[in-house]
Amino acid sequence: MARRAREDDDRTWGMKVTESLLRFFGPASIRRTPPIPPSAEDLARDAALRSSLQRVTRPDGHVYLVERQD
Repeated sequence: MARRAREDDDRTWGMKVTESLLRFFGPASIRRTPPIPPSAEDLARDAALRSSLQRVTRPDGHVYLVERQD
């Protein structure tokens, strides 16, 4: 079990290191506004890709795309 500096401090050393890096990298960026819906152009591009490509999963778990054989 990880040692703690003070009895009331429940953070492990890994949490302390991560928190010390926040001053350099900052916290995660969180969007406070509603999501922007995709444009018609993006939806058309997505539909074209989904109709021409197929997702294949190898036995080792890797996923890749191949052209559909229609």
